[in-house]
Amino acid sequence: MMLLYLLLTGCSSIEDDETKERVAVGDRVPLFSVEMVKDGERSTFSTSHLTGETVIVFFSVKCGDCQRDLPKLNQYYLKHKDDPGFQMIAISRAEGEELVVPFWEEYGLQIPYSAQNDRSIYELFASSKVPRVYFVSAQGIVTRVFIERFDEID
Repeated sequence: MMLLYLLLTGCSSIEDDETKERVAVGDRVPLFSVEMVKDGERSTFSTSHLTGETVIVFFSVKCGDCQRDLPKLNQYYLKHKDDPGFQMIAISRAEGEELVVPFWEEYGLQIPYSAQNDRSIYELFASSKVPRVYFVSAQGIVTRVFIERFDEID
């Protein structure tokens, strides 16, 4: 029965009977800082220092939807990474570097990432479902949100 439940719920992780969306289009992005890896170097990403369009992605390496969409998001990153002020970060949902690093290598991803051992950053945004993609303006306002499916844009 548990296997059937996991197959039916896919990338969801419902902890109660209701999915709680905490951040929507028009909201101010929550303030947080995380250590990230970009081009093999460690640095800090902070929503208090947005420089232009920022894309925040939440993912799980075990999620089929994430496995499908992260390569698309990687293409978006490669297309825009040199745009003035553009930033992108992929943040794991309670998966440490021991899972994220091999996944990044297997899929050839270049998106800067932050491997999180808990859900504290993720839970600022929602209670379940990945992938989640938030587009944020330089002023810190969420302009677009994609949940469980990223459809290619520009």
